[in-house]
Amino acid sequence: MDERITFKNHSGDALAAILSVPANPNGKGIILLHCFTCTKHHRVMRSLADCLSAGGFTVLRFDFGGNGESGGKLEDATYTKMLGEVNSAVSHMHNLGLKKIGVAGHSMGAMLSLLAAHEDKRIQAVGFISGSSQAARVREVFPGEAIEKAEREGSAEAFVYGRMITINREFLLDVEKFNVGHAAAVLKKPLLVIHGTADEVIPPFHARQIYAWASGPKTLDMMEGVDHLYRKDEDLAKLRQAVCSWFSQSM
Repeated sequence: MDERITFKNHSGDALAAILSVPANPNGKGIILLHCFTCTKHHRVMRSLADCLSAGGFTVLRFDFGGNGESGGKLEDATYTKMLGEVNSAVSHMHNLGLKKIGVAGHSMGAMLSLLAAHEDKRIQAVGFISGSSQAARVREVFPGEAIEKAEREGSAEAFVYGRMITINREFLLDVEKFNVGHAAAVLKKPLLVIHGTADEVIPPFHARQIYAWASGPKTLDMMEGVDHLYRKDEDLAKLRQAVCSWFSQSM
């Protein structure tokens, strides 16, 4: 059963979320994190939530501040702020009585999942789906002239992935604080790395780097011929099966 809920981030913004409550709960929770310009309603998020919930997990998927139905402004987003929102989501799940909590993210959400698990001891397992091994790679998403203007004047607008986005100097400086490779190397928690070999957005070598750096229990699944957004139904089905099976075995 899906419930529409809200919870607050550290700035006081209301974050819109969907809590999927299983018919036969196993006492464990999974938080799903969406990609850079996506929302909690993206087909990857919905499909994983349905599968994990069917397996007994209580699943929380939410819109980061300024995205989808959540409060706040997208231009105010930084990795630090979004990691704080993951922390708030973990606290919400913990307050529901769920003591075993995993996090899985797609694309930018994958990187945030790993960084959050590195910082938060309450997170016990990580699903890293089609993510980047370099936190600052998000700079490559924006045209060079927009990056230069934001660094020079404080902000700039750019048309990215079908929408106009304002990028701020604060965001660009913030991404430089994070080392995804280090987070993987010291994680020592179960880590699932999934990536399509035909990913047109984030090259597959990023997944192999994360897997090589990871020191804890780790699994690598390179999905042959699969793109970044799992557009084919059969590819989405493979992703769903891999993620749900792994979390059932790892938590």
